[in-house]
Amino acid sequence: MSMNLAALEIPTGKIVTDQAVLNEYRLNPYTQEESAEGWPIAIVFAESVDDVQATLRFATEHGIPVVTQGARTSIANGSSGIDDSILLNLSRLNRILKLEPENQLAVVEPGVLNGDLDRVAREQGFFYAPDPGSKPISTIGGNIATNAGGMATLKYGTTRENVLGMKVVMADGRLLEVGGAPFKNNAGYDLTDLFIGSEGTLGVVVEATVRLRPVPFGDTVTGLATFADVHQLTKAVQVLQASGVNPSMLEILNRVSIEALDEYEGIDLGGRGEQALLIFQLDVAVAGALALVNELLQQVGAKTIDVTDDPTRTATIIKIRQDIFAAGAQYGRLIVEDIAVPLGKLAIVADKAEEIATKYHQRLLLLGHAGDGNLHPDIILESPAGPLPDETQAYIAELLPFVISIGGTVSAEHGIGTIKKKWVSQQLSLEVQAVQQQIKQVFDPLGILNPGRKI
Repeated sequence: MSMNLAALEIPTGKIVTDQAVLNEYRLNPYTQEESAEGWPIAIVFAESVDDVQATLRFATEHGIPVVTQGARTSIANGSSGIDDSILLNLSRLNRILKLEPENQLAVVEPGVLNGDLDRVAREQGFFYAPDPGSKPISTIGGNIATNAGGMATLKYGTTRENVLGMKVVMADGRLLEVGGAPFKNNAGYDLTDLFIGSEGTLGVVVEATVRLRPVPFGDTVTGLATFADVHQLTKAVQVLQASGVNPSMLEILNRVSIEALDEYEGIDLGGRGEQALLIFQLDVAVAGALALVNELLQQVGAKTIDVTDDPTRTATIIKIRQDIFAAGAQYGRLIVEDIAVPLGKLAIVADKAEEIATKYHQRLLLLGHAGDGNLHPDIILESPAGPLPDETQAYIAELLPFVISIGGTVSAEHGIGTIKKKWVSQQLSLEVQAVQQQIKQVFDPLGILNPGRKI
């Protein structure tokens, strides 16, 4: 332990400098690309807000970088170690502080798992809407850091639309309280919104006030339909959204996804040559909705239709969508991309992804949230580890500029981290980049908070 680090004192948490522990925590195990990870000098396992404040005051005084971590589920390498940094781990700040059904909100510490909050809320007749694929293992703090989305984003919004306020520790240790319990709050600039999606570069979230939604009353209609191509599927999405049935989920999967699911689940979704699969749900279905959805899907040429309000069959269909990443990973590993495009460009970018993947001999697992234009054009690699092949890098290098050129974004819900950082300068204008650097300077003048990430 260096002399500087020896002076770090925290009230309740634990400071760890053991090299084996540092080696474990300096990595983000879900990051798909190997990169040169740095060696931190210590991990602070914070157990109180005071611990976080003491750590950041110390880091500011000595100019030490601080990387905040939760469950370390970042795909974009957003919370891995940096040389000579302190890892500030918030996983022990994991209490649900308040559950207030009368106000339709909860107050939680950042280390609370998304799935745990949702489970506890449902015991009171409410639910927490953001549902990323990492729901059982990712934290509310991490979801805030990346503005996580999920399948229910279509109806209930991303994390941003479900966070009302928060307490944030600034780089110099000051505690800032922004937002609050009211659903509407127009006093001053919206700093709550600014912190959401900032990936630990502006401050450290130590408490969040989040919105809870009442569990919908009525029947749920769930279904899947297959199509000859993604253009027919896109037409089905547009028709369903325009029909007034107000779907809460519209998920797209390509032929490779169908084949992977058939093998993984032991089912037969693609035995008739289907090229695209739509999985959808209406969490509140009015009388006649099931029949209307059936009729609309027939009109747009669906090859097979399976629509149900039976809870058992519903669970089976939802599990099919939830299992897609595991189904793809059964062949090796997935290189997960995360783009979003205007709704009218969905089929165009899907076709382009298929074209580029074929060009570079890549196996494309295409899935995503068709209702809000968010696609995951992922690549299946047989090698479970190692650097990305040149062909995979070439696929990414051609796809992402195309996405930018049609008005899309290179990151919809997974964050920027280090992996996506090089594309930010292509998507954002020089003027916007300059303003973002100025914002960073205001909140973190020494540049110690997760340096080299996000912008």
